[in-house]
Amino acid sequence: MQIDLFTIYVLCAAVLSVASAMAFGESLFNKRHQKALRIWSVAYLMLLAGLMLVSWREELPTVLGSGLSNILIFSGYGLMVAGITCIGGRSVAPPIGAVVGGTALWLWAGPNLPLPIWHAMAALVIACIQFAGVVALSAPPLRALRSRPIAVGVFALHGLVYLSRVIAMPLLDPVKDLTIIKVFSVLTMGEGVLYAVAAPIVLLAMVREEGENRLLVAAQTDFLTGLANRRSFTQQAGEKITPEGSAGVLMLFDLDHFKAVNDTFGHQMGDEVIRLFARVAESEMNPNTVIGRLGGEEFAAFVPHCDMREGEQIADRLRRRFQDAAEAGPKTVAVTVSVGLASSMGRGLDETMAAADRALYRAKRLGRNRVEPEALAA
Repeated sequence: MQIDLFTIYVLCAAVLSVASAMAFGESLFNKRHQKALRIWSVAYLMLLAGLMLVSWREELPTVLGSGLSNILIFSGYGLMVAGITCIGGRSVAPPIGAVVGGTALWLWAGPNLPLPIWHAMAALVIACIQFAGVVALSAPPLRALRSRPIAVGVFALHGLVYLSRVIAMPLLDPVKDLTIIKVFSVLTMGEGVLYAVAAPIVLLAMVREEGENRLLVAAQTDFLTGLANRRSFTQQAGEKITPEGSAGVLMLFDLDHFKAVNDTFGHQMGDEVIRLFARVAESEMNPNTVIGRLGGEEFAAFVPHCDMREGEQIADRLRRRFQDAAEAGPKTVAVTVSVGLASSMGRGLDETMAAADRALYRAKRLGRNRVEPEALAA
């Protein structure tokens, strides 16, 4: 069975119309990325309109068949990249230059150029836009997405296909090499069908994955401090604290006289004290430390590859800095912290937590505002 170009154009148009509907439908429920999704919906419609004009270009005036069609296609590709920059935090500007430049080039010289030269120049504009898409996909907020490498592959392949047209089309004679040109066009459009299917699917997958990741982070994060919540801390620390793992120090913190802060200054001040401790604790811990809020005024931190002496120094420095910070605020708050320490050497998480909890209880019993290591609590 032989498939002609018109059939491929119709197939692409059908796929793009479905993709536009899917993007718009998703935008009705995804408020965070509504703008990007609606940009993509319009982009697919512009590509659809451009393809339809291309398929009828022999029956249409040159200004429509070759001119307006390419302007619509340039704009559609450009809007796809613009949508990517929206979900990527706008770290890369949309390829406005390539779209405007390609449009201006056709308006200025397109009708007077030989068809192969014009095809090559149009392909160059499309290739540049696709590579701009690859750059946009490298934005830091998108790097953690599992679907991003697939999207990069889709845009890079499409760009390379059109780059090959830039090289090949000027070398082919429109009369002598007509058969080769037609075969080349069919292959290009065949890849275009794959692109029309793959690009909208993978972009939609990125949006959904980003939303799922945000929900996952929210479920693992304490809303008040931004630290790991109890469940997340237990999971992360449990992966590091094992009988076979390297030794570290587990610290349990409990803010002293915290109820008095709420009773005297109100819960808003109490929340500010909790946030203050979280900021001080984060600033004192190294990047490998797992730190979280267990609930209320209780916090925990696990410092890997750390001995008890070093752990005591870190905890005491944090204790003193927190006390100073609380006293230096607009309202002097008499709040301190008690700390219990335990080594994870040869233990699992539960046993290490129990030892640190005993040390913390001792610190409370001995007067609060102090650091008690497990050894002294024995």
